Formats: sequence, structure tokens, C-alpha cells
Amino acid sequence: MPIARIVSIALHPFVVFAALALLAAWRVDPASLGRTVLGLVAGVAIVAVFIWQRRRGGHWETVDASRRQERPLLYALLLVIAGGYWLWMGGSGSATSTGVLAGALMLCAAGLANRWIKLSLHMASLAFAGVAIWPLSPVASVAALLALPVLGWSRLRLARHTWPETIAGTALGLVTGLVLLAVG
Repeated sequence: MPIARIVSIALHPFVVFAALALLAAWRVDPASLGRTVLGLVAGVAIVAVFIWQRRRGGHWETVDASRRQERPLLYALLLVIAGGYWLWMGGSGSATSTGVLAGALMLCAAGLANRWIKLSLHMASLAFAGVAIWPLSPVASVAALLALPVLGWSRLRLARHTWPETIAGTALGLVTGLVLLAVG
């Protein structure tokens, strides 16, 4: 398997958001760790089945929803799952509520921008996580931010995105993460 594909899988939004949620639960509300794991498993399973169905049915060329027209339904599903996860974790009473809402806001922005540009969700999720986890783990934050160029190279090498899509995804994630830090 080519290195670019390994990087893309290792830093997939599923992996990045799961790591972010687990770190946040562990550091902010350890009692919610079990609930977090169950919510993540359910959410990832639903999206994985959806992706498998879209790919197997010939609706998508790749598992990454690489064409812009493949993404609206994916964004809608991700927002429903984010909302369900937010409720599952306790809604506005959850210690991680603001972070989940920031992630949903980022998905909304990417979905709206999809009319003109197919932002890299890989880059957006890693950039968001890199900024958002700073208060919880500066070391993990720096590691995530240093991994951005490698992930960008991977997405370009695999021809899943163009330079503008990669840069715009990174910018969206960074801005959303900074907004979360400012609000939180």
C-alpha cells in the first residue's frame, strides 16, 4: 500500500475526530468516557455502512466521496450524526458540547462551500483538532499541526484534492478551532 494511502487512512476524519473526542472526554469529563466510546462506535458504524453502500452501489467513485456532487448527502448524514452524538452526550449540559457544536458548524460551512469548492475534510478535521486540543494537550496539538503538511501531500498525491481545496480545508479547520478556543 502506498505511503500516501496509509497517511490518508491514519489521519482520516473518523480517526481524528475519535481521538479528539476521546482525549476531550478523558481530560474534561472522565465519567463520560464510556458514553463517548459508544457514541463514536455508533456514529462511525452508521457512516461506514453509508459509505460502503454508496461505493458498492456505484454512486461514488471512491470511498472518499471525491466528486463534489457526491458530498451533499454525506454532509447531511454527518450533521444528523453530529446532532445525535451531541444529544447522546447530554446536549448543552455536556462538558464537550461546545466542541461538538464547533465540529458541526465546520461541517455546515464545508457543506455550504461545496457549491463552489470541495474542501478537504481530512485537512479540516486535522487542523481543527490541532487547534482545539491545545488546552488539553499541547504536545498532541503540535503533533497534529506538524502532520498537516504530510496529510496535505497525501491528499494531493492521491488526487483526491487540488491545492485550493487542501488549503481551504486547512483554513476552515484552523478558523473553526480558533473560534472554539475563543468561545470555550
